[in-house]
Amino acid sequence: MPIRFALNRTCAPQMSLVDFITVAVSSGVSAVEVRNDVEGREFADGTPAKEVKERLDAAGLGVASVNALQRFNEWTPARAKEAETIISYAATLGAPGVVLCPVHNEDHGWTNAEAERNLRDGLKKLRPILKDHGITGYVEPLGMKGSTMKRQSMAVEAVSDVDGWDAYALCFDTFQFFRCGDNAMHYERIGLAHMSGISRADLKPDALTEPDRGLVFIDDRVDNIGLLRNLVASGYSGFVSMEPFSPAVQNDPELLAHMRASLEYVSTLLKSLT
Repeated sequence: MPIRFALNRTCAPQMSLVDFITVAVSSGVSAVEVRNDVEGREFADGTPAKEVKERLDAAGLGVASVNALQRFNEWTPARAKEAETIISYAATLGAPGVVLCPVHNEDHGWTNAEAERNLRDGLKKLRPILKDHGITGYVEPLGMKGSTMKRQSMAVEAVSDVDGWDAYALCFDTFQFFRCGDNAMHYERIGLAHMSGISRADLKPDALTEPDRGLVFIDDRVDNIGLLRNLVASGYSGFVSMEPFSPAVQNDPELLAHMRASLEYVSTLLKSLT
């Protein structure tokens, strides 16, 4: 089965929705990830989900996810309200799921036991909201310093403990996996994948940050091709979404040409290895 590519809104947060859709269509992807955290753009600017859906439908694009509910493992009344807003938006948009990101500031002050307990509490509280709207929660381990959920195994064990696989799946981010040195893949639990390339050679993986995330080319340190080859070989048929945060990518006047070249590079190598 051909890999299904998507573009995350991080590719071009400065663009209008119309221009971003044009880039997505012209790059040949089949879906986009809508973000709720881009100031002045759809969702954050109050654009109704119905209007966004109509524009995407007209362009022949699907929705891979709404990205993201932050700090889902720090459950509060305010978080519950935020979750309801984002998840109901995703449902109207026709998105299959919402990406869920853990607390990841270095001064969180949690012990390991508290992090495990808070993770399960967030999953328990969020599950009925997801179920009510028919939306999957894509639990995304984040590999940076200060993350309270770095590795896939921690997420898998927590979801299993709350009997939550009817509402959750993993979001596998190749950069996050690389950054924290994770080595345990749970292919059968993955519902969404993110890719981005690292060409910067002067930093160790755990010192890399989001602005270092670019497109995927031959100088990539993450081994996206190897990771995605194994993912596809496992039977994965979901979206693989390009998620760069590099300002050099976002402000590239030749973004479309370089995006198409990167997607073609990945697609060609994956085909040659299958």
